[in-house]
Amino acid sequence: MNVLAGATLWGVLGGLVAWRLQVPGGAVVGSMLATALYAFAQPARVALPGGVEVAVQIAVGILIGLSADRSLLPLLRSVLPLALLGALGFLFFGFVMAALAVQLGWLDAATALFGFTPGGISVMSLVADQEGGNAAVVATMHFVRVVTILLVAPLIVRLWLHLRALEP
Repeated sequence: MNVLAGATLWGVLGGLVAWRLQVPGGAVVGSMLATALYAFAQPARVALPGGVEVAVQIAVGILIGLSADRSLLPLLRSVLPLALLGALGFLFFGFVMAALAVQLGWLDAATALFGFTPGGISVMSLVADQEGGNAAVVATMHFVRVVTILLVAPLIVRLWLHLRALEP
């Protein structure tokens, strides 16, 4: 079987199983984990044909864009400052974590900074590689971050909403 076809098959199966089991973020988490396990078993990195990654990113952008409607416009005024504050907070925390990792000798500066700075797995790995960091380590750090957040955040939200519903 073609390696890319195998990765696709494992990704689809993993996504469907996790979705059916109602794992938080199931389709994404399941497909990421199943595909990563498949990729780990391969002797070399599985590469997508040119343009496929961009096409998938465009499709995800369209999916997210279609979730917007006019009711979102009034919220932007209050959400934008919070989003910027959150981004600055993440950057600061990422820098502190990177500085600690470098100080302890765990990572080099470029790998640490791009690994702890939030962003897309592929983009941050690419930039890290261009800046002399270890792209594979950065990708792994972001993969762990994304999977952890997709698994834990929905549980926290459910618990928080449940506790708020109990308030008098």
